[in-house]
Amino acid sequence: MKSKRVLLVVESTSKAIDRGFSELSKPSKKYKNVTIISFPDFETLGRVISGTRLELLSAIRRGKPKSIQELARMIKRDFKNVHQDVKLLADFGLIDLKDAGPRRSAEPQAKYSEIILAA
Repeated sequence: MKSKRVLLVVESTSKAIDRGFSELSKPSKKYKNVTIISFPDFETLGRVISGTRLELLSAIRRGKPKSIQELARMIKRDFKNVHQDVKLLADFGLIDLKDAGPRRSAEPQAKYSEIILAA
């Protein structure tokens, strides 16, 4: 996998919008090849980026599971809890869920090889 980086920041919605418009009007080298995901507060960031979810991100990147069930078996966790965590990570854009296989199973795919946290 080519090295892809994501920057997780805590900032107000207005600041995130201002930064986005600034980058659109005059792109800087500061954010080149970096995806930025903004969180409104530390509480939300803490709910999304927990130890178990970081473990999931790492297992997805290293193990390349073909389904959420296979991922749950890899890390020895309950399927229901892993499924909820995977859906949350996908909702926040940290992973992709590709429809694959029988019974419409979803294949979790890593989008980033490096996660950077900034406050």
